[in-house]
Amino acid sequence: MRITNVIIASCILGMISAADQHEEMRCKARLGCHLAKCDPGLLSPSLNANEYPVTCVRTSAQDGGEYKELKSEMRSMRTELNALRIKTNDLESHRVEPNAALVRSCDGAQLESALARNDSGGVFNSYIPTIGFKGVFCDVTDDGGNWTVFQRRMNGAVDFYRGWDDYVKGFGDLQGDHWLGLAALHQLTKAGDMELKIKMISRKGIYSVARYSIFRIGPGSDNYRLHASGFSGNATFDALSFNNQQFSTKDADHDGRSSVNCASNNEGGLNGGWWYIGCGSSNLNGDFHKTGTKGIWWRSWWISLLRFSEMKVRRRP
Repeated sequence: MRITNVIIASCILGMISAADQHEEMRCKARLGCHLAKCDPGLLSPSLNANEYPVTCVRTSAQDGGEYKELKSEMRSMRTELNALRIKTNDLESHRVEPNAALVRSCDGAQLESALARNDSGGVFNSYIPTIGFKGVFCDVTDDGGNWTVFQRRMNGAVDFYRGWDDYVKGFGDLQGDHWLGLAALHQLTKAGDMELKIKMISRKGIYSVARYSIFRIGPGSDNYRLHASGFSGNATFDALSFNNQQFSTKDADHDGRSSVNCASNNEGGLNGGWWYIGCGSSNLNGDFHKTGTKGIWWRSWWISLLRFSEMKVRRRP
């Protein structure tokens, strides 16, 4: 580290008094100075620059500007160090246990390797590009398995009336009601080789399925726009593929209607983040406990509100 504009207080250690030695130590403790070779341009002709260490004494009049610059550099270094500590702690908090399977998109997930499990699947550590390690629920039994579940509503234990940041990051209980997160969903589907399956049970006990042979979610810069096509299933109504809509939440209105925000309780009344076209067609993230037409629903002539929904993706065969 360079320290310029210094006053050479004492250069020959063998000739300085005990008082001078004490002052030298006090100076170095106060200023963080280190012994260094003398700059020949600063020494008198009687002193040898190659032999004698120096005591550095700062004078505010001479080096105030450089001292401020030095302090600024030190603050920047501290900021970088703190950032590295945060990253290290984050990696440690997402550390994969040695006996836990690491999966991507739940391809080839084996139930016995799950961190937690039930009859249909379990929770696995998945490495998702740009995000890192993230817990996912893999359905290993339905229709050949390999499904990554990104949405589930089963008992209303988790509040889905949330803001944009929560929907981007994800929330809930992976073994129960949860939303994986838009950022993760984009990374899992951006290659365009994923299919979507939606399972629904109405409050009348009617079971239905909607499938899309092509499914992907756009990037955050496009507000995670939905792309779905190739509808099939007994849900009787295609409530997604004509959308091509951006995602909306109560604090981020992208539904295409200027008069209301469909995701807002006070305006549209649908109470959850979704790919709305106007305020119609479907909303599987609505208020679980609502009645009438304001809860979880999929537009169909025979399905009204739902008591169960699950959305999952996998790589096409």
